[in-house]
Amino acid sequence: MKTALWLLALATLLVAPSLHGHETLGTGGEGGGEIGIEEKTGQTLPTDLVFRDENGATVRLADLLGKPAILTLVYYTCEHVCPLMLSGLSKALPRLAARGGRDYRVITVSFDETDTPEKAHDVRKNYIKAAGPEFPAEAWTFLTGDRDRIRKLTESVGFRFKKDRVHGFDHPVVLIFLSPAGKVSRYLQVTQYQYGAEYPIAFSSFDLNVSLAEAAEGKAVTGFRRALLYCFSHEPPGLSRFFYFIATIGLVTLAAMAGLFLYLRASERRYRRGREYDLER
Repeated sequence: MKTALWLLALATLLVAPSLHGHETLGTGGEGGGEIGIEEKTGQTLPTDLVFRDENGATVRLADLLGKPAILTLVYYTCEHVCPLMLSGLSKALPRLAARGGRDYRVITVSFDETDTPEKAHDVRKNYIKAAGPEFPAEAWTFLTGDRDRIRKLTESVGFRFKKDRVHGFDHPVVLIFLSPAGKVSRYLQVTQYQYGAEYPIAFSSFDLNVSLAEAAEGKAVTGFRRALLYCFSHEPPGLSRFFYFIATIGLVTLAAMAGLFLYLRASERRYRRGREYDLER
């Protein structure tokens, strides 16, 4: 019996890392502290910050507000989770009750200071197309900026990332909802994600509609879930399948150990009943 319990505990330990390996935090994010999100709901962004849009024009954050906004922080050369997140958002936008441009807008900012307006323009085309003809192109702006402005923006929303020496950036993946005045209203993570491009990110229309309505009212909603998705720059091709395989093996092992545990419990009960019957005789 004790052996079965030890095996069951070991199987659980084997499964846990494979299921949650992509939620591990790194250290040394921009601005200090760990990579991740520090909730700053209720705080107002420095709306006087100036960036350049996808056409190379200078734009103040304040010029993009005046209505609720969905802020996404990515880097445009990412080949991992950033494109999946933007793709999932672009497919969700046409399903919203609110109308893009009239009721809200989307602001995407690159935290890579080397990204250019030309790169932003090329990347933007894909997601505007994916959003469909009903979503007005002018409702989604892609921005680039210098290191100082990027740092001030990311620090104001508690977004901490780390630059990899070779591959890119490690960072959290999250939507940040802003009030018309630029106040952080809510953080929203993905609602469905199985690691790998074959399992796309999907956003709930209900969650997006509610978050935009709360942002329009200037509400500050806390309670951000900590089990949030991260984009790691160093992940080699095919690693998602490896983790899926490991997770599957772990779950099968756990199920087998649970079956063994139940079998041994039943055997022990039968043995005890037999002993009691012999003693009664």
